[in-house]
Amino acid sequence: MKKLVLQTIFVLIATSFVFAQATYVGPEKCLQCHNNPGLHDATGWRSSMHANGYSVVLNDSLTMQNMYGVINDYDGNGIDDFHDGLNFNNISSAFDKYKPNAPILAYSAEKGYTITMGEVTYRVYLTYGGSGLYKQRYGVKIPASDGTTKGIYISPIQFNEKTSEYVLYHDGDWYNSDNSPKYNSSTTLAEAVTNGRSLTKGCAGCHTTGLEVSQDTNGEWLASGAGVEDESLYAGKVNYYDIDGDGDLDQINTGCERCHGPGSEHASTGDKTKIINPEDLTAEQANNLCGMCHSRGKSKPNNTFGFPFHDDTLEGWNVGDIVSDIYTDGGGYWGDKVTDVRSSKQHHQQFPDFYQSSKPTFQFHKVRCYECHDVHNTAEHHITTEVEEEDSLGNPLVIATENDNNTLCLSCHATHGDFADISKEMVADYANNVDGIGTIVSQHSNHPYDPTGTGASRCSKCHMPKVAKSAIAYDIHSHTFEPIPPQKTKDFAMPNACAVSCHAKSSYPNFGVPITDADFTDWGGTNQQALADELMKYYGPGGSWWDVTVSVHLADLKLPKNYDLAQNYPNPFNPTTTINFSIPKESHVVLTVYNSIGQLVTTLTNKDMGPGNYFKVWNATNQVSGVYFYRLETDNFVKVKKMLLVK
Repeated sequence: MKKLVLQTIFVLIATSFVFAQATYVGPEKCLQCHNNPGLHDATGWRSSMHANGYSVVLNDSLTMQNMYGVINDYDGNGIDDFHDGLNFNNISSAFDKYKPNAPILAYSAEKGYTITMGEVTYRVYLTYGGSGLYKQRYGVKIPASDGTTKGIYISPIQFNEKTSEYVLYHDGDWYNSDNSPKYNSSTTLAEAVTNGRSLTKGCAGCHTTGLEVSQDTNGEWLASGAGVEDESLYAGKVNYYDIDGDGDLDQINTGCERCHGPGSEHASTGDKTKIINPEDLTAEQANNLCGMCHSRGKSKPNNTFGFPFHDDTLEGWNVGDIVSDIYTDGGGYWGDKVTDVRSSKQHHQQFPDFYQSSKPTFQFHKVRCYECHDVHNTAEHHITTEVEEEDSLGNPLVIATENDNNTLCLSCHATHGDFADISKEMVADYANNVDGIGTIVSQHSNHPYDPTGTGASRCSKCHMPKVAKSAIAYDIHSHTFEPIPPQKTKDFAMPNACAVSCHAKSSYPNFGVPITDADFTDWGGTNQQALADELMKYYGPGGSWWDVTVSVHLADLKLPKNYDLAQNYPNPFNPTTTINFSIPKESHVVLTVYNSIGQLVTTLTNKDMGPGNYFKVWNATNQVSGVYFYRLETDNFVKVKKMLLVK
């Protein structure tokens, strides 16, 4: 039996820590008891992305089954694209520039799922994602002239489930700058293991329970996970895999013991003090437990891995550790990172949003992630479906909760603040009190109350707008709990809550500003800026509903000493690119774009600007491929740079 890894863990009793030696037993051992309401039925975990982030796909027994099998089906014929033999050289796709060496998908009983790029065919060993909500990626081993990699690498193919389209996933790790395949029959293992999409270096930290890492003589980083006590309990399951090839199963996903600690002593005795309950942690510890994975960054101190890890001692984190002690913040943020509250623009970093919001130090109680999300249930996004509060007499009161009808938010916010006149009993009996609740919420929101219909006055529409990206733009909710004001669209070219949740859509009032799909993804565009101007009349400086001014911390801006115009990024681009420039003192600034024969295409900025670092996004949707020039002119500075639009 494998590495039922021996670990030192702690449990909290009153204010003291008790230390004990324990080993991993595996989730199915835990669920033998925790399968009923009396012991907090946790069997819903099996349906979660925690349990099924990775699925092993050595055969096609679960094809087209969300969570468990290959589900890419771009033509909607009900057959996965590997079985269809999809050849990207024969269709128009994101891989067009790599023709005639674009990927070719195939399946056979002998070789399983395969991806061919040029003269190399890669076998798919596992999928990542495939929940039916976001995306699916494919993990392969790399054949070389002197063997095959032991580790798994994420291929450049990403299937977006919402759009049934393929996008490039770090294709530069698989293709050279001249668009030829990076690997061929002469590639050595030493060359192959330099691929930047290593599962061990980039994914394993959050998708392996009991992670251990090592490096072999070829320089390849290899991962292994904790074993399970009884492998017979896992027969036929595809979310466990012998990832290191030692003959024993590894817990390759996020199991019970990742959050509760190794469970052998608890399992053998039933003693509650022999397991970690996040409810017994401090609020900071409990939130940092989630934050270890729901954030982005690099390991400390050497930035070796893309997850929290002590890369000098090759030791992972323990329940109760603090993210900042073990992990750098490498998240992608909108420009509002210099304001009081910043918002993430990349997926999987809800923790930085939440951690710097008001909620961890909320005056009424310190909010914890698991109050809104229960990873043991089967609800979408694991939204909590039931909470226990106290009624006006101090008696226990169970409230059925939903995000869409506001009961999840009101189960906490009732009885204080703007909702002081809403009692817990009213929320528990929502159907018979919806009119009274609606009147009070509408006074707070200045909107009619129709949360389950149009979405008007739904708390999360304003306080948790979709501003981050996973598979497509704006499909991940912000966790700042801030109704992102339209002024941030003006100042930072980022989406605001009013627009992205409602008013940029054709079914909502748009104040006469025509909003197109292109506008919806370009928040620095003319139409989105015009819409922000209209919305600021209600929510902004001097706003008739909310008089709010964005507070910018100039000290955080690191004001430039010189004028500068940076190279646009990306370059080449299609269809949008970002132009950064710096202004050291108050100046009149003109930023323009010209075509290759010197004709003015557009003026991006023409106004007085204070000192600072700025950027503008240019959307070239209506322009033809070719060379363009962008020019920055101020009172005493002129600079021109070249950029390339490739369609």
